[in-house]
Amino acid sequence: MRYCMVARLFQIVYLLMERDSMTAKELADKLEVSVRTINRDIEKLSEARIPIYATRGRGGGISLLSDFVLNKKVLTEEEKSSILSSMKVLGTVAYDDEKQALSRLEDFFGEVAQDWIEIELDTWNEGNFDRDRFRQLKGAILSHKKLSFDYMKKGVPEFRTIRPCKLVFRAQAWYLYGFCEKRQDFRYFKLHRMAHLIVLEERFDPLVLPKEEPRHYLVKEPAFAVKILVQKCMAYRIYDELPASAIIERKEGLVCTISNARESWFYDYILSYGPYARVIEPEEIQNKVHTMIKEMKELYDKELYL
Repeated sequence: MRYCMVARLFQIVYLLMERDSMTAKELADKLEVSVRTINRDIEKLSEARIPIYATRGRGGGISLLSDFVLNKKVLTEEEKSSILSSMKVLGTVAYDDEKQALSRLEDFFGEVAQDWIEIELDTWNEGNFDRDRFRQLKGAILSHKKLSFDYMKKGVPEFRTIRPCKLVFRAQAWYLYGFCEKRQDFRYFKLHRMAHLIVLEERFDPLVLPKEEPRHYLVKEPAFAVKILVQKCMAYRIYDELPASAIIERKEGLVCTISNARESWFYDYILSYGPYARVIEPEEIQNKVHTMIKEMKELYDKELYL
């Protein structure tokens, strides 16, 4: 993301204006990126005619000329607003360093980021977004360190070693995208299914990501179309979850068409409506849901001894 890179370049300049000199390792640790990334950033700053230089040997480091003054006219007004807006959105998952960078950019540009968007990442069953885990994963991704964890799959934990590439927020959940050494391929891993996460000291070279990532990244399984009837008392929910074009109002209720249902989530979904929804077609899906309900009834009919 260009604006993230530009914001990092500003942070480097600010840090070097505050201190006489910093090593590439110190900058990398401070900004949670690799030394290689810092070296590329230094080259970009030099290409932009920022008077930055490096000295070798003991006591050496990266410095700015002592009389350097940052010019506000480096960016257009539109670019300034875009950078501030991007930093504001990133503030949803930011820590003190990122928020301090936003504050500094606001001071430097002489304007405050317009508060035009708000993103809430807390879930109903969790009081707080897991910022510590997010920061742990972010650090591993930017420093190119391998990760190991147990991944829950069909109730059984599987040990995985991953070369992490990026964090992805899709379908109301966070995922880690990276190269799985066990599967020898790129995979998505749902953060909530990861346990015993460890950032390893072993590093890897930056990976070239596939040009086309799989659109359906949860489970590779065929999709099917299903039609359901939902009671009107559930209208508030069904209109939140399905497009209006997929819903037809009838006297008996709301007839809804789900064109890309998958077994990995559909049965949980239809059962979550309790007595307020039923499958109309196809018949085999209707029969399977009916069987699941019968099995649930049999479970509750049994005596329970603890």
